Amino acid sequence: MQRIEITADTPLSALFRKEHHEMLRDIINSWQSALTDSSEKDALEMTSFRFDFDRLRPIEVYLDLTKLVIHDGLCLPLSLLAHYMATHSNLSKSEVSLYTQLKRYRRLCEKN
Repeated sequence: MQRIEITADTPLSALFRKEHHEMLRDIINSWQSALTDSSEKDALEMTSFRFDFDRLRPIEVYLDLTKLVIHDGLCLPLSLLAHYMATHSNLSKSEVSLYTQLKRYRRLCEKN
């Protein structure tokens, strides 16, 4: 398993395998209209994800991330993705809550 130190400057793409970066880019680009801190950066360089939840429901973000996890795109434990999103987004301030939701949606998606 790859070792990554997660800092404020770590892009989300660092948590995913390179062969899944185009899928991740498409997902992040689909979030653009709901990001309040959107920048001109390439999607794979983005480090902050502040969502306007009037434009995008949290479940959509969880499901998008789950797609990548199910396709074996994540190169770290799911708990580190939860930590990343807790510190780099407004999806939830609780790592435990994020982790629980990611696990829940992964189980649901794997059944379908």
